[in-house]
Amino acid sequence: GCLKKNLHIDVKWLLCGCLCCCCTLGCSLWPVICLNKRTRRSIQKLLEWENNRLYHKLGLHWKLSKRKCETSNMMEYVILIEFLPKFPILRPD
Repeated sequence: GCLKKNLHIDVKWLLCGCLCCCCTLGCSLWPVICLNKRTRRSIQKLLEWENNRLYHKLGLHWKLSKRKCETSNMMEYVILIEFLPKFPILRPD
């Protein structure tokens, strides 16, 4: 839902920025960069909310991580799933 909601706005700003890039010396691409940061922050907040609500109870922790693509030099965001250590609460001291 979060990505789908922001996608059409990001595409409009990207097209506008690409058309005006030559005239503004690249400054017209700043709105696209700011929108992507806002989208990334909202996804991170959503993942933290889901972690606290559900996944920590299951012993999992989801987080957004930046990784290099295997096929090219580009970077991509992936969801990294970590297993939380279980505490032995029934074992005596």
